[in-house]
Amino acid sequence: MSWRIEWKAISDRIEGLLEAGRLFAQLWIGHGSDHKGIIKRELAPHARSIFQDIKKFKGNYESSLPPTALASIERFLSHENNFMAEPIRSDLDGIKFVLPCLASFRSEFTFQLSDIQAVAKRVTERAFEHLKRSIIADESVKSRWIEAFKSGETACEKLGAAHLLLHGIWAFKAYAAGERTDLILGEPLMDLAVVESTAEALVLTEWKIVSSNDLVAKAEQALTQAKLYGEGSLAGFELAEYRYLVLVSEDILKEMPGDIKENEITYRYINIPVNRKTPSKL
Repeated sequence: MSWRIEWKAISDRIEGLLEAGRLFAQLWIGHGSDHKGIIKRELAPHARSIFQDIKKFKGNYESSLPPTALASIERFLSHENNFMAEPIRSDLDGIKFVLPCLASFRSEFTFQLSDIQAVAKRVTERAFEHLKRSIIADESVKSRWIEAFKSGETACEKLGAAHLLLHGIWAFKAYAAGERTDLILGEPLMDLAVVESTAEALVLTEWKIVSSNDLVAKAEQALTQAKLYGEGSLAGFELAEYRYLVLVSEDILKEMPGDIKENEITYRYINIPVNRKTPSKL
């Protein structure tokens, strides 16, 4: 199970408990005590179980969590005595603490992860835009890309990955077995500690050399290869919601495919023309 699926399951459990707590509060008002034992038998055990799941989640993914998200979890887990006390007080004081605590943590942690994903996407797209403009503005960059275009896809992958790393983006491609492949070294990406210590985000890319004649076929090949990737994403570090299909061409491709969204993942096509002749907006 990936961290995204696991966190969603935990988040949904928290929402379910909060809804049960709201319903209980509405029905309890005016009765003075929990004479049915709902807190002891239902709400408290559920809250305790969720706390244990969050603790396990941290243990499984803490090496991949960004500092802000990790700090959020650690603050939440500092309340262990309130969650694990036996029993949680039936006068509502205990449950009055744990339910708002869960709600606050859920909101903050989800924001930390979504915010980091948004930053990673923005930096990645800026890197591609910078690359396109550098080819226009710098003759030496243009010359290198024309040579890479003539040499083939592997040369474009390497040059593109080196450019993206300047922006803090570590690009990789999918392998048939689902593992990550380093674009520059051309071998499985095993040492993720190096990636995390040098880059802001890990991003899946597929690079294809194309012309207007084979655009449809090459675009489909890139999409198929990107879908091979089945590894669990690194929490908060890997850009999980976007995969980039980079079509390197001599001139501008006038009819580029649009974004394709499947299973909460957007496959975005990027055109990198190395020797443009057609006037066009970037």
